[in-house]
Amino acid sequence: MILTCLSDHGEAICFKRGSPNTNSDVDTMTPFGNAFYKRRANYFVYPYPLVLLINLSVAGLSATYWSISAVAAAQLLRQFQIHLPGLHFFSEQWYQFGTLYGLIACSFIVVLNLQALIAMVWVIVTKWLVIGRRREGSCAWDESSYCQRWQLHLTLSRPLYKGYSNGGILAPLTGSAYIVWFFRALGANIGRNVSIFAGGRAGLLTEPDLVEVRHLFLPILPYSDLHTAWR
Repeated sequence: MILTCLSDHGEAICFKRGSPNTNSDVDTMTPFGNAFYKRRANYFVYPYPLVLLINLSVAGLSATYWSISAVAAAQLLRQFQIHLPGLHFFSEQWYQFGTLYGLIACSFIVVLNLQALIAMVWVIVTKWLVIGRRREGSCAWDESSYCQRWQLHLTLSRPLYKGYSNGGILAPLTGSAYIVWFFRALGANIGRNVSIFAGGRAGLLTEPDLVEVRHLFLPILPYSDLHTAWR
């Protein structure tokens, strides 16, 4: 690490002089600061310990949820051995390795797809319970509970982005009709014959209620371009 000391002939350098307003009676606190730090909101603002507890709980439960696939697959194979002995899946034959490998692979496919479906339903249900239908307009932190509920739902949606390694559950669905159905269920107005994130990379779309895409082809765009195009 290289440390560089900047000075003007031995004097401190002022990079920014700040606001010319020196009136101490003027409140410069942001709406978030008024709500979170000064508790000046017209709704109950989650205190920091509760925010920390929610995030730690969701992170732990999300990690646990996606780690049960191996256990569930093993239990599924055990049920095959108990209830389907006549199929001789576990008989000691020269092809036993291939049979077990195929069964394990199929079990993982079934379990992981069920987990993905449950996670998507979880995100949809919690969205409508926590946020409801979004409406256009100003939502300051100290005037509306929307921002807090939005952040809560983003935290609850963490299992959606932790499964299937990089990209989460939505990455394999990019460009297909399934991701369109998912965003429609979240409130987006998407027309027919529309391909979302067709380039194979899932972008951020955290407020689908405010998105309207008519009958067209929408290629993959970076998040900044998507935000500009849909705003």
